[in-house]
Amino acid sequence: MPLPGPQTLAATTDADIIGYGGAAGGGKTDLICGLSLTEHQRTIIYRKEGTQLEGITDRFEEIIGPGYISGQPKVCKFEGKKIEFAGLTDPNSHKKYQGRPHDLKCFDEATEIEEYKVRFLMGWKRSSDPNQKMRVLMTFNPPTTAEGEWVIEYFGPWLDPNHSNPAAPGELRYYTTDPETGKDMECDGPEPIILEGEEVYPESRTFIPAKVEDNPYYMESGYKSTLQGLPEPLRSQML
Repeated sequence: MPLPGPQTLAATTDADIIGYGGAAGGGKTDLICGLSLTEHQRTIIYRKEGTQLEGITDRFEEIIGPGYISGQPKVCKFEGKKIEFAGLTDPNSHKKYQGRPHDLKCFDEATEIEEYKVRFLMGWKRSSDPNQKMRVLMTFNPPTTAEGEWVIEYFGPWLDPNHSNPAAPGELRYYTTDPETGKDMECDGPEPIILEGEEVYPESRTFIPAKVEDNPYYMESGYKSTLQGLPEPLRSQML
């Protein structure tokens, strides 16, 4: 079961694309694990470096027990579900996953992954099961480099303080690609629109902020004190 508050909101939202986090300790890893194990059939979890996935695979084994994860790259097979783990270090590493369908695509610490790779891989969010919900989940802390700031524009209504039409946490907004500019175009709702003579269905997007105070387990363990002891600007970013 997800924790009450932001984690439940993220687990139950109807959004096609979910941004979640914004601070350390908000339950990002457990949201990925929970959705993979309870809501989806085929999942892939990406990180910038393959070695960075060890924390997530360790958490899976804490939940379901050892012996379900094997191979290189690692794959978890559990009760008919398949969960893959992938690093995206090399410039063309994303192309290895071209055409690979998954009904849940997770980008953990998305600010560390190049935007073009994320957008490319989102193209194979699909399932042959008409009853299977499909999601993209991006979890991240605030970007610490200029390369990661693309998420602020991508989730502009929620993260850009100067956005002309801000959105509330969990509010759905709808987007498609403008055929003239190739950039995101916000739409009025989920209803199909006609662009260059073609019927286009907008996808829904949302962002849900979460912080350490939303995680009673970390609060009880004193993790907030650890974050408060970090040097600036890391302290403010992680809190």
